[in-house]
Order: sequence, then C-alpha cells, then structure tokens
Amino acid sequence: MLNRYRGFSLIELMIVLAVLGILLVISYPSYQQHVLRSYRAEASASLLQLANAQEQYRADHGVYSNDFTMLGHAALSPSGRYALTISLSNSLQAFEIKAEALGLQQADTACTYFSLNQFGQRSAASVDPAECWK
Repeated sequence: MLNRYRGFSLIELMIVLAVLGILLVISYPSYQQHVLRSYRAEASASLLQLANAQEQYRADHGVYSNDFTMLGHAALSPSGRYALTISLSNSLQAFEIKAEALGLQQADTACTYFSLNQFGQRSAASVDPAECWK
C-alpha cells in the first residue's frame, strides 16, 4: 500500500515565503512614501484653514493675529506631524504661516516645510513647490 501525504513540502513553503519576502521588500518603501505624501495634504489643509481664520480675524479686528487660540486653531496639525507658526509684519497687515515637519514626517525630505502668505502665495522647501501642495 502506498503512503500518500497530503500538504505542502518544505521546499514549496520556502519558495512561497521567499516570493512574499521579495514582494514586501519591493512594496514597503512605496507604501511609506505614499503615507508621507498623504500627510502633506493635512499640512496644506491646516495652512489654508489658518489663512481663512486670519482673514476672518482681520475682517473683525482690522489686523492679523499670531495667537492660535484667537484664531481657533492648534499650533500643531491634527496628526501632530507638522508644527505651525505665524509670522506677522507690516504693522500686523501681513502674515506668513509655516508648517514644518516633525518626527516621522521629517523623512519626507522633498517637502519639509510649507508656507502661505496673505496673498495666497504658496511655497515649500522643494525644487517644485507645486508638487508639495498637491
């Protein structure tokens, strides 16, 4: 009587694990870059919200403010990956809001900071600032 075993051989299992390992090594860096790019959207949204709050504050008080509580916003982005700062100039009639990467987000070396001013001009620490604002 022949003895038949059901299942996979050790060689077959090792081949499957090797293929899975190769796929993981190829796909993980791409996944990390995708996550970093997704947090860029959070930074740009925070800057736009702050700029909107600045314009509302100026409509009410005649000047811009650098007080986050008066503007109803936090000094960090919702995930905490970006620190927000406000610089005022020209007798409180001009502002620049910056978002600077913190912690894990600093691995996104293409876009470590964003800025937005009262004219809506966008800039970033990148060769192509428009790429960071996408």
